[in-house]
Amino acid sequence: MSAGTCDHPGVRRANPAGRPGRGNASPLRDIDRAPVLVMAVGNILRRDDGFADAVLRVLAEEDLPDAVELFDAGTSIIDLMDVFHGRERLIVIDAVQGGRAPGTLYRFSPEEVEAEALPTTSLHQAGLLETLKLGELVGCRPRSAVVIGVQPGSTALGIGLTPEVEAAVSGAVKLVKKELGL
Repeated sequence: MSAGTCDHPGVRRANPAGRPGRGNASPLRDIDRAPVLVMAVGNILRRDDGFADAVLRVLAEEDLPDAVELFDAGTSIIDLMDVFHGRERLIVIDAVQGGRAPGTLYRFSPEEVEAEALPTTSLHQAGLLETLKLGELVGCRPRSAVVIGVQPGSTALGIGLTPEVEAAVSGAVKLVKKELGL
């Protein structure tokens, strides 16, 4: 297997249309992928864990280049290795426990987390790191990945972001656009 390809016979595409959503599995070899994937991770039923969905909804209204695909991954990251196929860059948006005030924004790479270079923990970090490592083994890992996160105020059951995290959505959109060179 060569780097940047996903030569695993069971791998399927999860989102053919691209912006934002899920579903409609079809073979990966039949599609062209946008080189940049912006992936939201979280659960809108757990207050601030829905942060990524809020950021993705704002980004969906932006005039983004065709080279960018938006994808709502929900919370099942380990099941989404196929979504990384053919990507140059992965930008993950997530709620992150970093010990700072709610609404604080973070930017870090999975490699920084593995090296324990910073005191942050994504609520879905284990699944993301495992998926990227597995993707590397079968040639599906993007060349680069970055996480844009927010310190949640509450991840209790409930719908709607806390005021501090709601206020951080626009800042996260700016960080994502900066990553995209916009």
